Amino acid sequence: MPFSRTRGVLRQAPLELASFVLMCGAFGCEQREAPSELRVELPQLIASKDVVAVSVRASNAQGVSKLVTEGADYGISPADLGTVSKAGMLKCNRSGDGQVTVSIAGVSRSVALHCRIVERIEAANVGRVELSAGPFRPKLRVLDKSGAELDDVAVTFFSKNSGVAYPKDGQLVPRSVGTANLVARAGDASAEFTVDVVRKVVVEALPIEHNKKLYFSLEPAKYELKVTLPSPHRMSAEWRGAPFCNSSSEGLSHVWVCGLRAKAGGVAFDNPAYLKDGSDTPSLEGVELYEVP
Repeated sequence: MPFSRTRGVLRQAPLELASFVLMCGAFGCEQREAPSELRVELPQLIASKDVVAVSVRASNAQGVSKLVTEGADYGISPADLGTVSKAGMLKCNRSGDGQVTVSIAGVSRSVALHCRIVERIEAANVGRVELSAGPFRPKLRVLDKSGAELDDVAVTFFSKNSGVAYPKDGQLVPRSVGTANLVARAGDASAEFTVDVVRKVVVEALPIEHNKKLYFSLEPAKYELKVTLPSPHRMSAEWRGAPFCNSSSEGLSHVWVCGLRAKAGGVAFDNPAYLKDGSDTPSLEGVELYEVP
């Protein structure tokens, strides 16, 4: 309790002087009354054990606001959720929800505390994404030490191949055909994964050999031709400019992959309608053509 010395006698200081001493550090020595309002701010979510600052602003009766750097008392509940120093530096110890309370000269203010300590990220390779599909969010899981999923933690992405796919507003955007190596980050954890961007190719089908076959004229690139038939048949594909890719297969589904380098390249394949019922009408039913990495 504060005391003063008057005429050689130690006396108890007036109550207003005690209030002045308590508030001197928070408001500066010209301020004598307790704050009329406290404003406390924290990050919405804390995703690591890194120390963060608790921001405290105190306002007096005249509405003057100042940042509090000392003279405040801090508390966390539940107590094992984290720790906070006298300087207002806070550290989460585990994942969970609670509150931080700040007190100055009998005036207190509490705010919500959300700790989400990320232990690891599970991110599988995405596989194929069509170039024109637009922005997408890959499937991944953000987990804490206990294995609980932290679905409210924001994940950021970094692309090692931004010419193929790049991050924007928490999603990934395909840019060109290729394989992108990406990194997902949350808290102190990260995980790498890949995305294969493909492009659906639409070209005119030219009937050849009395409409028994169809022909796609193609620019140099790597292509995948897939044909799904309504009933099993033997089917063949001939790649112009890359004869080493020529092959045949039996069944309902037929897939060929070939890299064309010649400018006058293309692929000729059996007309699905002719295989089905001998029709000479060109048909692209069940035919898919993609440019692939």
